[in-house]
Formats: sequence, C-alpha cells, structure tokens
Amino acid sequence: MAEATAKGHHSHGSGSNSSTRRNTTKHSKPAKSKSSRAVSPKPTLRSFLFVVNELQVDFERLPGEERPTIDPWLNLLPPQRAGGYTGETVGTVFRYHNGVIAPAPGYAWHRPAMGQRGSIVRVNQAGMVDGLPTHYKTQTVFACSPLLPMIVTNEDASLGCSVLRQLCSCNRTYDDGCWPWYQLHFEHRAGISHVNARAAGAPFVAGKDARWILALIPSCYQNTATAQPSRGLAGELPIILALIGFHGRPGRVSEEFFPERCQWQLGEWRGSTRASSHLPRAGESPRGLVVQVCADNLVHGNADDEGNEDECKALLEYLEYSTVLVRD
Repeated sequence: MAEATAKGHHSHGSGSNSSTRRNTTKHSKPAKSKSSRAVSPKPTLRSFLFVVNELQVDFERLPGEERPTIDPWLNLLPPQRAGGYTGETVGTVFRYHNGVIAPAPGYAWHRPAMGQRGSIVRVNQAGMVDGLPTHYKTQTVFACSPLLPMIVTNEDASLGCSVLRQLCSCNRTYDDGCWPWYQLHFEHRAGISHVNARAAGAPFVAGKDARWILALIPSCYQNTATAQPSRGLAGELPIILALIGFHGRPGRVSEEFFPERCQWQLGEWRGSTRASSHLPRAGESPRGLVVQVCADNLVHGNADDEGNEDECKALLEYLEYSTVLVRD
C-alpha cells in the first residue's frame, strides 16, 4: 500500500524576485483542474478527512554534508534529505463536516516506515485496512524562527528531496522530483486572503484588523494600517490546518482539534488573538507539521465503494477557493 519515494539530486536554480507594493498588487487566479471545470460541486455538503502529524527532525549535519541546511542568512532549515527525519508524532484523523470538527472513528494514519509515503486509511474492527479515501493534498509547513516564520512545500517533506530556491541569476532548474520551499503567500480578492504554497500573490495578507491575523499568521505578514478591512482567510486546507496546529504543544498537536478545545468552529476563529506560544524562538530548532487532506468519500459499510473522485476533489477545490474558511 505504501509507496517508497526515490530520492533525486538537484542543481540549484533561481526564483523570481519581483518587488510588490502593498495594496496595489495584481493577482492571478489559481489554476483550476480539469475535474473542477467538468464537475459542478455541491457546496451544501462540505466534508473531508485530515490528519496533522508533527515531524521529528535531526538538525545536525548528515553524513557527507559540511553543515546543517541553512538559508543565505543562516536561518536553520528543514533537512532536504529523508535521513534527517527520524520519526513523527502521529495525529488523530479528524472529520470536518460543515464547519464542525470531530474525530473520525474507524480511520487512522498508516506509514510503513519513515521515508515511505503515508496515508489516511479506514480500518476494520480487526485493525486491518479496508478502505482508502481519495487523497486530495499533502503539504508540510515549518515554523523556523522569528526571522523566517513560515515556509511550506507541496509534499510530505520527510520523503526527502525538498529544496530552497537560491538567490542567483543562473537559469538552472531543479529535478522534477524535488519540491521547493516557499514562504507563505496570499492572493488578494476583495479583502480575502487566499493562502497558498505556490508563491502566488503577495507575502502579506489582504486586509487589516482581523481577529485571526496575529493568532494564525505571524505579525510580519500583516498589511499596512491603510489597508481595507480584512474579510477573511481562505486557501489551501493543509496550510490553514497547520497554522491552527501550531497552537498545540509539541507532540500534542491533535489536542487543538478536539471539539472541547478547537478554536476554529463554524468558520470562525474563537480563540486567542495572540500568537501561539509554541512557535520557535530565536536560536531554537524549527518545528514542522505535515498535513494530509482526503475526501470523505468511502461509503459506510462497503470496503471498496467510493463516491465519485472527481466530484469529491471539485468539492474540496470549491471549499478552498470559493469560500471563506476563517471569517472575520
């Protein structure tokens, strides 16, 4: 069931470095998949499964390396190779259903070994896997330091071959098997901040004075005092779930999603307006969360009967790009 990931080497490349003036940025619309155009989503029922796992990382240099992975400003970064990830604290699998989060009975996280792909699975009473929900997205978010608050990549970083784009004028590119790290970016749409892992948009939120801005987004991502009022946070589900997860104590991230403690309820942030006290301080090691989101499309009682995969994915795309996930 698990798929081993082949590691590749990369040559360093260049990223675009365009300056952006706040409040005047033009933003492109996110690319829509073929399935999202072909299938009409049904926004009246919004349900998905997710898990938030905390990665255990060895930040010492690996054999053959001169030093740990750092950026040009000496900020410590996540390892680029799978050998730097020594384990994970496995989270509870939860179900999001129309704004309400609760544990998903009968579902668990399964990874045969570190360095291999993991997945949310359905298990029977004997503990055997009897169903695989449709995978939607897996992303990794690291909180590195006050000087490099959040970086994200479009994969499970523990599989290896994640890279940081270098600041240079060369035209060399990365191997297709490598996943670049990006700082958080936000596409702006009428005061709504759409967070993404594609470096699309601006490196700051769309509006001001939202209750969630300091609680979920580090202060360096705030807009100016002259910006329009914020109208909410939207965008990629794994990133938003990771931002909430960083409020949990190390090794106990799942506690932040149980109903009695969850501060994100019915699309509103009902928790503290202050930043999490569990983010790394200067000189401390980065903290990383890998989040997987799957469609809630397994039919109860059947081992292999699934809802339409294209329709399920279109529904989740609608949830990300056409709804406000955290309202002001």
